[in-house]
Amino acid sequence: MATGREAERAGISAGMTLANARAIQPALRAVTADPVADRLQLDRLVAWSGRYTPWAASEGADGLFLDITGCAHLFGGEKALCSSIAGRLRNLGFALRIALADTPGAAWALSHYGRNGSIVPPAKTVEALVSLPVAALRLDNTTVSALARVGIRRIGELHVMARAPLSARFGPEVGKRLDQAFGALREPISPRMPSAPFRSHIECPEPIALREDVGRGLDRLLDDLCKRLDSAGRGARRLCLSLYRVDGEIIEIAVGAARPVCDPIRLARLFGERLGGFDPGFGIEAMTLTAPVSQPLPTADTKPLLAPTEEPEKHNRLLAQELAPLVDRLGNRVGFDRVVRLSAVASHLPERAARPRPALASSLRFAWPCGPARPLRLLDRPERIEPIPSPPPEGGDIPPERFRWRRVDHYILTAEGPERIAPEWWAAGLPGLRGTRDYWRVEDGEGRHFWIFRHGLPRENRTLEWFLHGLFA
Repeated sequence: MATGREAERAGISAGMTLANARAIQPALRAVTADPVADRLQLDRLVAWSGRYTPWAASEGADGLFLDITGCAHLFGGEKALCSSIAGRLRNLGFALRIALADTPGAAWALSHYGRNGSIVPPAKTVEALVSLPVAALRLDNTTVSALARVGIRRIGELHVMARAPLSARFGPEVGKRLDQAFGALREPISPRMPSAPFRSHIECPEPIALREDVGRGLDRLLDDLCKRLDSAGRGARRLCLSLYRVDGEIIEIAVGAARPVCDPIRLARLFGERLGGFDPGFGIEAMTLTAPVSQPLPTADTKPLLAPTEEPEKHNRLLAQELAPLVDRLGNRVGFDRVVRLSAVASHLPERAARPRPALASSLRFAWPCGPARPLRLLDRPERIEPIPSPPPEGGDIPPERFRWRRVDHYILTAEGPERIAPEWWAAGLPGLRGTRDYWRVEDGEGRHFWIFRHGLPRENRTLEWFLHGLFA
């Protein structure tokens, strides 16, 4: 059972049965615990603590561990940082005890059994802990009771004893907790999310709510973060902007880049479309920008783009660099998996000669063939057309005088062809039209250009079929 301040003032303590508590205070109001909601609230507080340090983790059911190494100077020192944390949590409606020490074990002991707000100077941990009860070492009740039966009630009494007899009688946990509290055994803090290696943070002098103010803060963060990335020779592939509202809520805006980027102007454009769609509430009081995913920056290549048929791998790499800004904007709008381009496939059949691949795929197995012109728009599958007259003259490699497609007649004025494409014997099991095709590029009376083909050969003893496969510009 947990208790509130009013209940504690009435003499009710945590762990007391409800019957005994109501015997002391009949008007006591009991509320059923909700462990799931408590855990979710604790997780939100861990995320909220990210405004102070990226190394924050939950401790038990009602505690937080914050590793502020290298962070205190950003908030005016250790005392100012502790005051900021305590003040903001109290404004959000939380009761708390806080302590700062060299080790997580010492900080836990002081926050639970020492003076609230204690800040232990370096190398003063032993002096700060010796007077605290042994329960401050996070020992279970059974071990604490066993130590009390032999007259050991303070950490100082336990600290001067030999470890071998202690471990033999009370188990190895006692020695482990002592070593953790005094720093002889390291106790790392595992953050809720992996810590980003590149991080930038600013505190707002006053809460801000205007998009322009948030944009100016983002520009400062990007300048600082890109300097860090540039000094490491890396570029960001993913960025996350965290906006900390006055009411404790956190707004997270994430963007991605198709290629490593270390240009603050270009990165600011990726955030531009996202900054106007959030609710600032009563204002934003802190902003954090992290680069959880980064990669080495590619070496610059100032040579002009090569023709597609010359060194296709190099051409593809240079083209990817030119397209990267466009792919970044499209990918953040619709998803990077939906931004694709066509790459050449070793096939003579037009519908199989290209395959969609990620827009900035880094390798090409085949270069686009140099041959007869292909239409800019290729239909998903060839559509049947009706030649007029039907059947058209046989025995000659000429298209019909006119054809009907989608209930519209088209008169052929000029024709170029035929281009014969034979079937692929190794793809006999794949769906599609079988047999030889003769393609023509034709122009109708309104200046439109079509790509039509005849399926089969005139000498074959069967009716020939005609199809429209694409449209030229």
